[in-house]
Amino acid sequence: MSVDPHSFRNVMGRFASGVTVVTARNATGAPVGLTVSAFASLSLDPPLILVCLNKGCHDLAAFQTGPFAVNVLSEDQEAQSRRFAGPRDERFVDVETTTGGNGCPVLPDSLAIIECRTDSVVAGGDHDIIIGAVTSLRCRPEKRPLIYFASGYNRLAEAPPEVG
Repeated sequence: MSVDPHSFRNVMGRFASGVTVVTARNATGAPVGLTVSAFASLSLDPPLILVCLNKGCHDLAAFQTGPFAVNVLSEDQEAQSRRFAGPRDERFVDVETTTGGNGCPVLPDSLAIIECRTDSVVAGGDHDIIIGAVTSLRCRPEKRPLIYFASGYNRLAEAPPEVG
């Protein structure tokens, strides 16, 4: 049985995911970043995460060598998600960032920020799976996540439960 890319994309789009902006610095020290929904936790011990980036990504080398930061977007950051999915030259224009402990730009209003060093890179079809060893993290539990589902942005209908 053959699976055509269009059908595969449509079916996978039915999996709701959070939205992240992954940031780093390129070889010249300039900030780079892009919107990524292919993000997941990988291991608790040691703490590892993964992000999947298209092999055609212009700034791929910055993430392959690290360090990088994963900014988990809150529901009020849809504009930032769209910006970092748009033209590369405009991504950091008029966007408030601070510098994380690992030197990467971070979006301070994010629901969560996970700073990493690149642990390893695994080829996965037309993407590279970047495995990051978590070096620092912070969370703003009062914020609500931005959700991506069926090619559109969504929000939770109810408040999330308190995390203890």
